[in-house]
Amino acid sequence: MITLDTQKIASIIGNGPLALDIHRSVSSALIYPFVCLVGGNTVWDVFEHSLNAAIRDIEEHPRGKLFRRLIEHGPLNPDDPETLISDNETTLSDPECGSCVEFIYSHMVNRFKGEMAELLALDPCIKLIQQLRRNGNLPSGIRLFWGETIQEHRKIVGPTKRNNVRWGSFTKGADGLLVERVSIQQSKPHDVLKILGVIEVKSMTCSKRRIFDQINSHIVRLSGGVKLGKRKWTSDNMFFASFKSAKKNESDLIRVMVVPSSWKLSREWHSVKTDNGREIVVTEPSEPPIQTQIEELEPNLWKITLAWSQEALNQAAYEMTFWYMSQVGRYVYTRNKLPRGWKYMTPEQAGYNAIKMMLYYIPLRFISKRQERLATRLYNVYCFGYPLGADSKEMLWPEDFADEDQNEHGRNSI
Repeated sequence: MITLDTQKIASIIGNGPLALDIHRSVSSALIYPFVCLVGGNTVWDVFEHSLNAAIRDIEEHPRGKLFRRLIEHGPLNPDDPETLISDNETTLSDPECGSCVEFIYSHMVNRFKGEMAELLALDPCIKLIQQLRRNGNLPSGIRLFWGETIQEHRKIVGPTKRNNVRWGSFTKGADGLLVERVSIQQSKPHDVLKILGVIEVKSMTCSKRRIFDQINSHIVRLSGGVKLGKRKWTSDNMFFASFKSAKKNESDLIRVMVVPSSWKLSREWHSVKTDNGREIVVTEPSEPPIQTQIEELEPNLWKITLAWSQEALNQAAYEMTFWYMSQVGRYVYTRNKLPRGWKYMTPEQAGYNAIKMMLYYIPLRFISKRQERLATRLYNVYCFGYPLGADSKEMLWPEDFADEDQNEHGRNSI
């Protein structure tokens, strides 16, 4: 069922079927009282909170201001000499241009992609927990804490002794944590926290060893205490409980790794004539060709492979950055006059147009070869869509796509 919440999500990520699956996954989490997540009581509340968390992280990042300056003021003109410093308020210097491109590619896109992967992972993680509860491997009183509800201490290594570990302030913890509160009847009855499992969600394909090492890193940090919601648990009031494997009579902590699939998006396209000329149209997003898979790789180590692939998440993340650019454009161009020739645009459309124009000019400035490649890729994706723009190492032009009547089938691929 396509709800208003689903339509709102789809308008931001540019993918109706993916929006529907995000809606299903979050709905599943909201149904079960043992799941603890932040955001609110509706799917849109949770999605909006996730979206705002990514935006807040972007805007608070040291390079976040560079992006806003890029939209409003852009780089220097192509014929201007190399400039290494700026006034930190208006036109970007050449090093700032390169840094901003790196920021968009390596931080903004990955931040949005990570949020989507975490929302999609909720439903299969809940299904795995239910399966383990039915099998008697996990207790009925288990609770699943998710995302921002989990904070772990920073680990500070002492300056004199190699093994002298001190704990700093709280920071983001594991993506998911399986716990149980247990009452201890001693001279003074109190609750202690059993940690039953750790979940790590990746938005890109990674090796099992890398994810396993990250989970183990969380386990080490958890030994110093944890904050779940508003409650802090010290190391004296928590312990790591056992997990009974169905395959071997062993005791250990359950570890869950969640990764996207590896299938590729279609590169097919066709062109249509419009009042403004010719428009290139790529294949509409569709349901994934596979289902989410849950498998036990070895005793106590589970792998969940999402139905949605890394490329599909990439495409949606670029759409989210494009949407964010429209919001920045609305902020900038409701305060300032629209540039000459843009009078017909809304502030949001001006934001879209501005980033395309700035990414066109940035490769003409004094930046590194890597940054030039990244700027070209970003320009291609924002102008021609992810399937057509992601693979090209050269800047694309409309002339690179033959007219439909030049192809006997009326459909092409690159």
